[in-house]
Amino acid sequence: MIREFRPADAAAIAAFLREDEIPHAVTGAGIRHWVVSQPDRALARSWVAIEGGEVVGWVRARLQWATSAEGVAEVWAFVAPTWRRRGLGAGLCGAAIAHLEAVGARVLESWSRDEESGRFLLARGFRAERAVHILRLDLASADTSRLAGLRAAKEAEGYSLVPLGAVVDRAEELYELDAGAIADIPHVHVEDDVRLEDWLEEALGHPQLSREGSFVVLAGDLPVAHSLLHVDPSARLAAHEMTATRRDHRRRGLARLAKLASTAWARAEGFEAILTDTDEENAGMLHLNESLGYRRIGTETDYLREIS
Repeated sequence: MIREFRPADAAAIAAFLREDEIPHAVTGAGIRHWVVSQPDRALARSWVAIEGGEVVGWVRARLQWATSAEGVAEVWAFVAPTWRRRGLGAGLCGAAIAHLEAVGARVLESWSRDEESGRFLLARGFRAERAVHILRLDLASADTSRLAGLRAAKEAEGYSLVPLGAVVDRAEELYELDAGAIADIPHVHVEDDVRLEDWLEEALGHPQLSREGSFVVLAGDLPVAHSLLHVDPSARLAAHEMTATRRDHRRRGLARLAKLASTAWARAEGFEAILTDTDEENAGMLHLNESLGYRRIGTETDYLREIS
């Protein structure tokens, strides 16, 4: 049975997302937040698949609100591994795509992390467009020995490092830093229309965003770099939601400083690993992550489909 998402479904969705070959660092609160934080113009909806009284699949659909390109929509479905190849994914995607077509979508975006889901999308008219590397840092072996020296060197240059919680009241400045970096990320449809009110709700208001484990670099009082960390304590897993540096402060080691601080915090708090993803064309961030000890564990392929 396919029905609309209910808030009570969120914990089950988070549980089977952790069953993926590359687990998702998401909690029930994070799932509920995705649903309620979408701006009205996204016309977002989501559905679940029910078998034996249990939630075993989920699909989310929305118009992409962060890009100025018109008619771009997102659809993404996931079925618990033990319930696949029974038509549930087709039912979920059918409901979501019908909704997006009805609200005027002209291009559909989706993604996959494995060959099976890639074949599923290809069979429905999608084509592969670009690849994103999924990386993992095992915290037991992570090297943070350079943190103290790098911090001292940057302080001598006039920078300071603070946890996000210390500057969370500077929301507009944090937004400007984040939105500027988001617009520079390689993407088929560049996310160049992130608006303050939406960012405050969707990003800064995320329940998994750690205000202690995310770090901000200041130039005087101005946030110029940050590393935002989402946490899933029950799975002892964290994920970098965003690492950003203002254009006029790049190539000075500030992103490295913020990521090292997040790494040291996560290890001290008992997390096992940090996940991140980096576009294959983002050579600078790939080099930074690899130099910090991240290793590639998979590829996320982005897919597109035009609606005629």
